[in-house]
Amino acid sequence: MAARRLLIVMLVLLGLSTLAAALVPQHSLRDGTTTGTTTTQPTVSTTTPAQPAGRSLGAKLLVGVPHAKKPPVVANPVCAKRIPDCEPLHVGDQLSLKVYSTKPAELGIPAFGLIGSASSNSPALFQVLVREPGSIGVLFTSSGRVAARIDVLSAKAAAKSIRKPKKARSRARGGSGPG
Repeated sequence: MAARRLLIVMLVLLGLSTLAAALVPQHSLRDGTTTGTTTTQPTVSTTTPAQPAGRSLGAKLLVGVPHAKKPPVVANPVCAKRIPDCEPLHVGDQLSLKVYSTKPAELGIPAFGLIGSASSNSPALFQVLVREPGSIGVLFTSSGRVAARIDVLSAKAAAKSIRKPKKARSRARGGSGPG
């Protein structure tokens, strides 16, 4: 009987304290009613070299082809076919690379510390932001053999490689001159 009364009293006190806490406004530290010391840290500005604004590109590769003499190269993911007016991959571009393999294999890009598993049905997915020109290797992790290569041009070399589109000839005249 005494335990039951004690339990009821504790529940009533719990309810009253919860109600009081809900009704009492909370004091903000910004009201100026508190005292304390504050320290400010000096601001340090660092300048980072500006990276060229790049594009977001996607490419698909098939590696592990038995009779291939050279590994595939990702140099022109902008175009599916080798079109002369395509712009190559350059510094600042973000590449979403899907690598399929003829046999189940583990692939890696050591320059970025990336590893993925690939098969003929499920690609290894790599997200790469290229910051330096050069050639980046995609390797089979079991053997260390090169599975594919990613070629990246510098911003200056990429600017030189952009070609202006050729003027279209009139089809109405069959390409002949005026007349």
